[in-house]
Amino acid sequence: MRKLWKLVMLGIGALALSGCFSGSLELQAVIHTDPNPPTGPYPLTVKFTGEASLGEVTECTWTFFRLENGEEISLGSAIPGSVVEYTFRERGKYRVYLTVYTADQRFAQNFVDVDVRSLTPKARFTADPYPEVQVGKTVTFDAQNSFDPDGTIVSYLWNFGDGSWTETTEPQVTHKYDTSGEYWSQLVVIDDYGDHSEPAILRLKVVPKGCGSCP
Repeated sequence: MRKLWKLVMLGIGALALSGCFSGSLELQAVIHTDPNPPTGPYPLTVKFTGEASLGEVTECTWTFFRLENGEEISLGSAIPGSVVEYTFRERGKYRVYLTVYTADQRFAQNFVDVDVRSLTPKARFTADPYPEVQVGKTVTFDAQNSFDPDGTIVSYLWNFGDGSWTETTEPQVTHKYDTSGEYWSQLVVIDDYGDHSEPAILRLKVVPKGCGSCP
């Protein structure tokens, strides 16, 4: 009787695409993924390929685990085939095993870890005064319109465009520019899952003191 290895399946959107293969080298399970590395926001579809495995392989199976607190949590039944495509619909850490067998039931196993991220937070911010401010005057940057679709924003990374930057846990920050010119201020927000937004950018014109058209 074949030794039963970790037989699991996440239970959402798995599809076995093809059979196995054969070879003449020492038995070895080899995994390729697309995307590589297998990471991205959910829902994340990953194609797992075992066709580069070595040896007289006659059968192969894929098994799936969710990683929680260092433990592998079994999630279902094995999926047969040299190529499978799977959609992960929840964020978290996963481990996927490939087990390859020969006709006489010898086997080899390998695994790959999958990092399913949260939905990307969105950075939004305003500046006051805007679009112009005098040298040495205080500018208030406000990121209250930033949001995270499936969590909370825990950090705001500010780059003021003049070589200075800061990180805050509150959505507001102030800054003064010492030299006139045009500055591109940027904001990146980080959510409670550790994912970063794309940068939001504002162009701010800093004019000399005494300018009559700006605060």
